[in-house]
Amino acid sequence: MTAGPPQDAGAPARSRLAWQVAPLSLAFFLDLVDIGRRRDVVDALLFGAIVVANLEPLNRDPDLVHAYAAPDAALPDELRRPVSINAVAQSLRLPFETARRRIARMAGAGDLAVTPRGVYVPAGIIGQPGFMATVFRRHERLRRFYDDLRAVQAVPTPPASDPVPSAAPGDVQPIRITNRAVAEYMMRVVDGPLGLAGDAVGALLLMQMTRLNTEGLDDAGLFAWAADPLARARPVRTGHLARALRFSAETTRRHAIGLEALGLCARRQAGLIATATPAARAVIVQLADENLTSVQRLFARLRQLGALDAWDAAPPAARAARPA
Repeated sequence: MTAGPPQDAGAPARSRLAWQVAPLSLAFFLDLVDIGRRRDVVDALLFGAIVVANLEPLNRDPDLVHAYAAPDAALPDELRRPVSINAVAQSLRLPFETARRRIARMAGAGDLAVTPRGVYVPAGIIGQPGFMATVFRRHERLRRFYDDLRAVQAVPTPPASDPVPSAAPGDVQPIRITNRAVAEYMMRVVDGPLGLAGDAVGALLLMQMTRLNTEGLDDAGLFAWAADPLARARPVRTGHLARALRFSAETTRRHAIGLEALGLCARRQAGLIATATPAARAVIVQLADENLTSVQRLFARLRQLGALDAWDAAPPAARAARPA
């Protein structure tokens, strides 16, 4: 998925920063997908899109945001906004019937409630121990992402004289706030790859392929890869790619063939390489810039809500010492 980041010191600072942030964001997104794999990956994306839509009224009200910040404070069902199946399908570029069938199956399992006004995720599901374990893991992965971004100076640190409100009393972690913000960010990030690949499985395959092709590369190596991915990338075997995403070998093979047909993947003896047509490269450049904006907005919002207070207060050494 090459897009040609700047290769010289005179390139605009924002563009260079966007390409430093892009691989961090890619790893963050794919790790979140893996953390949330309670279900089929398309079902997981549907579930996330429904949650984001349900919580839109809460996100517009700062008082509600803080009232439902703590782990044991799930937003009650009467405050959740149901969303139409058609709206969810369109947000993920899924056929309506595919979304309807999958939502009906999740509703039958008790994970969703379908009403004449639309579908929502009940508060009882959000409070289950297994779901809460996922919530805490996503909160900690967001903390690591924040540290990575601070290391490349992608997000500003607030001045000491600029106090922010506390997100939650005492030592309570504002995990509901961070998880809601993360869910919104994921929906924004996945839209671009969905547009390129045409479906959710292909989009995730393309993202994971790109991650594995460029794993371990420094900035200079990343720039060299983007200029000539077929020469610089580290090819990935289909089996390795399947295991990384927990897809079957046949699903991975079939969607890789689809990506090849779109000009987004090349097959070599050593494995698969993510690439792009000239038209797609321009789209990817734009997506990298939009991602930087989304990342900065994500943490600006969290800072405004006081959700970064504890992370900002922790000494760098303490953050580095925490387990991944």
